[in-house]
Amino acid sequence: MPNSLRLSCCLPGRIVLLVLMLLLGYANVAQATHIRAGDITAVRDTGPNPNPRKFFFTMVMYTKTSSTADDPRVFISMGGEIVTVERLSVTNIKPDVDREEFKWEYIFPANGTYTVTWVGENRNNGILNMAAPTDQLTFSISTTVSINPLRGLNSTPLLQVAPIDEATAGERWVHNPGAIDADGDSLAFRLIQPQYRNPQTGLITNVPGYRDPHTVDNCRNSTNTGPSTFNLDPITGQLTWDAPCRLGEYNVAFVVEEWRTTGGAPVLISTVVRDMQILVVDARNKPPVLVPRDTCIVAGETLRTTITATDPDGHLISLTVPGTGGILPPATFRGTVNQPGRAAGQLVWNTSCSDVRANPYQLIFRAEDNPPSPARQLADLQPYRITVIGPPPQNLLATGEDRTVRLTWDKYICQNASTIRIYRREGPSGWRPGPCETGVPASAGYTLIGEVGKDATEFLDNNNGQGLAAGAEYCYVIYAEFPRPGGGQSIASLEACVVLERDIPYITNVTVDRTEATNGQITVRWTQPGPGIERLNAPFEYRLYRKVGQAPGGAYQQVFSSRRLNDTVFVNSGLNTEANAYRYKLEFYSTRTAGGPTPNVLRDSTSASSVRLAAEVQGTPEQIAVALNWTYNVPWKNEVLEHQIFRVVNGELVQIGSVTASATGGTFVDNGTAAAPLERGQTYCYVVRTQGTYQIDGLPEPLQNLSQEVCVETPLLICPPELTLDVLDCEAFFANPTRPPYQNVLNWVPKIGNGCTDEIDFYTVYFRGPGETEYRAIATTKETTYTHTGLESFAACYYVTATSLAGEESEPSNEECKDNCFFFQLPNIITPNDDGKNDVFRPDPRAAFIRSTTFKVFNRWGVKVYESAEDPYINWPGTDNDGKRLTDGVYYYEAEVEFISIDPERSRSKYKGWVEIVR
Repeated sequence: MPNSLRLSCCLPGRIVLLVLMLLLGYANVAQATHIRAGDITAVRDTGPNPNPRKFFFTMVMYTKTSSTADDPRVFISMGGEIVTVERLSVTNIKPDVDREEFKWEYIFPANGTYTVTWVGENRNNGILNMAAPTDQLTFSISTTVSINPLRGLNSTPLLQVAPIDEATAGERWVHNPGAIDADGDSLAFRLIQPQYRNPQTGLITNVPGYRDPHTVDNCRNSTNTGPSTFNLDPITGQLTWDAPCRLGEYNVAFVVEEWRTTGGAPVLISTVVRDMQILVVDARNKPPVLVPRDTCIVAGETLRTTITATDPDGHLISLTVPGTGGILPPATFRGTVNQPGRAAGQLVWNTSCSDVRANPYQLIFRAEDNPPSPARQLADLQPYRITVIGPPPQNLLATGEDRTVRLTWDKYICQNASTIRIYRREGPSGWRPGPCETGVPASAGYTLIGEVGKDATEFLDNNNGQGLAAGAEYCYVIYAEFPRPGGGQSIASLEACVVLERDIPYITNVTVDRTEATNGQITVRWTQPGPGIERLNAPFEYRLYRKVGQAPGGAYQQVFSSRRLNDTVFVNSGLNTEANAYRYKLEFYSTRTAGGPTPNVLRDSTSASSVRLAAEVQGTPEQIAVALNWTYNVPWKNEVLEHQIFRVVNGELVQIGSVTASATGGTFVDNGTAAAPLERGQTYCYVVRTQGTYQIDGLPEPLQNLSQEVCVETPLLICPPELTLDVLDCEAFFANPTRPPYQNVLNWVPKIGNGCTDEIDFYTVYFRGPGETEYRAIATTKETTYTHTGLESFAACYYVTATSLAGEESEPSNEECKDNCFFFQLPNIITPNDDGKNDVFRPDPRAAFIRSTTFKVFNRWGVKVYESAEDPYINWPGTDNDGKRLTDGVYYYEAEVEFISIDPERSRSKYKGWVEIVR
């Protein structure tokens, strides 16, 4: 194995573990110390008989030139085996930056997914967005390959732009890795944190103390309009930092994912992890600016475009394509103008069919300025995406035959295509492909009906053996598909249309004339056969069949037959159109041979259903509505013209609206009008008239068909009653105060008439007490009065509902609330001498409905001498908190009183005053 040495798998266990630890850096073995950046990529075997498990790997790492460490070899984990790889070259690419390259080949033992990993000792010191010291952190990169014969051979993406770049403080910095994929697979990019091997666990994980570069300092963007940002475009791989401000070295990492579509679903088939370094310097310079443009081109045409770059400082510019930039021979790029502050180059690509693929080719252009010393060179890298699409198939022609269409076209010019796809629709679309539009968009109204090989030049459309509709106009487009993994499509052909001869009859009407349970009536109409009937043999015969329901299948019974071509109407009575929809099938026969005695060749069979209407009462208690829904199953197009909705008034149809329906049915809601809303307890009847068309020249239009008549009765509403609550007379209560329990008396009047039902079964009383936010049911009664007893106070709120005999509960009645009477007055003298008179300090006897009182007493110097909240009615005997009598004199009090109230704003009051103790 060139440039590599395999580690034997057959050593004794302890020896193997020791060797692995040494090779992967578990001991202090110096590999590539002061590592700046790197990545690993893989190329599949490209020999004449390629081995799908054989790959050629390249690892490129960038190190600090001034480092004393050397790395003549590295140890690579191949996802199970360790190989030793000798260094191939060392190249100094800029001050204090070396590029080291390692190459090796490897044959994996079996199919599967393998992660190839390298861990190096150590990173360079002083990386600003990692935990210091960074020269004690290892450096880890990897690539993952998937070997699956069902997905084909594959190489990982190649990254053509070096992962070392310079930025200048205060200026927007951009970079692109220049990722290309030779197999044409889709690439996606996402940021990750740089990786290292944790010395305690031995596991590869995120480096400690990592921060995104723009978060190291509170930097502003280059236009000073907001904070600094750092992002990665997931499609192009473009890195943008707007803008750095602190000089120094930063590392970031990202994954390049490779996706391949197999079986209609994208599958991840490889990943490449790149760890790169950004050197923020004081360049004393502004970077040049590139403005590339994405484009597309049809294979076989020549792309000629000019790429320009400008420099804000007026410096000379070098305009190049790093690596191959995705350009495949014979594409060329050369500079044409190089003037101070401006450079231009011309890209020329003579494309061919082999260049077609689904994903665009991404070219990376690099514009680097050349400022005078001591300023440093800066660059702008921008992606330019070119999509190569297949040319359209040529000379598509549609020819109508007997219920079929034959398509022909020129042999497709690109022989690397895989298939031709055929699409059909009824009637011209008016769609024409845009300049870069491939395939057939759903908005054009086409349906995929077939697929043939790239060498095919014709296709017979017989509608999967069912035959196409006579008289209809059918239009077709085709385009080419290219094989995976590259994939790609061509522009669609021009549209080709043809009208088939209508030598058959068409059902035009299945309309309900009368809605009854036993004598309903439906009229069926059809057309006579049109042009082309002269090719058929007389005599002819119509046979009409009927079945219950709208679906085509099931058993039919014959209801009519005729050998006269002008017999095109049948009136079918004695039906239950009230309960059923009906479907009719018309068969048209001709004679097998000219002059034959019996029509015995079935020329065509077509069927259609009647319109079935349903109605349902909806709406709110305040406003009712009737929702109408109708269905049908017919061969003509009912979705083209508006349908008409009628209300039946005194036997006459009065139109109340019109709507556009779908191919299978329609809906409409009758809300009445502001002047004439729908009323409860009324019966409303409806009929719908559908309108359709075959969109075939010579056939009648519109095709109008009535539904059966359907009636609904709007229900009466269970209405809430009107509630009253007895009133508390506070003057009478204070004149003769009483103690609990108390009671509240409720009375209500039911609402009957004007849409409100009188079929009331019972009433429910709901209650909410002081401090409560939710109501609860406390009683049900058939009476219209209720006395709520056993109350500690009068404070309460109520509402009542009515429940109908059908079990429907009404909305709540009006809310009625009642509150307590409050009187609170304190004396200004007490005589605590145990004579039974004024011995305690308490409110006036008329005070009631007190829940709690916090009472405080202060002497004349403001010292609190008493406090208690135990007695709502205070009853203070003129003592301190220890029960000792206070000396006679004037004291000051504060009483915080909580009353029992339904109104929170009335429930608390504070009283202050003075009281004199006299014994």
